[in-house]
Amino acid sequence: MKPYFFVCFLSLMTVVPWSIALADSFNCDGGIVSTGDRNFDVLAKCGPPDFKDSHQEEVVQRFGGTWQRVYVTVDEWTYNLGPTQFTRIVVLKNGRISEIRLGQYGYIKP
Repeated sequence: MKPYFFVCFLSLMTVVPWSIALADSFNCDGGIVSTGDRNFDVLAKCGPPDFKDSHQEEVVQRFGGTWQRVYVTVDEWTYNLGPTQFTRIVVLKNGRISEIRLGQYGYIKP
């Protein structure tokens, strides 16, 4: 019984890190984009994304001695790098890259 649980545990430990993989930067045809870059830098270096999604996110921030609710625009731009590479999901908060995630394998563009 114990070997079964051990094998399951090892299997999960090898799969889980890939599902939440983050990257600090990635290379496009026009150069490298990384966390902290502006949205126009991404467009200049990588071109338009293959897919865009946008939503508002409520954040509580401290201004002086008071806490205030602020709404942040969050854009997720997905870049398809082909079937041999993972897609890159560039998360922009208020026009600046906050994180770059790895997605599923890309696909052949029509």
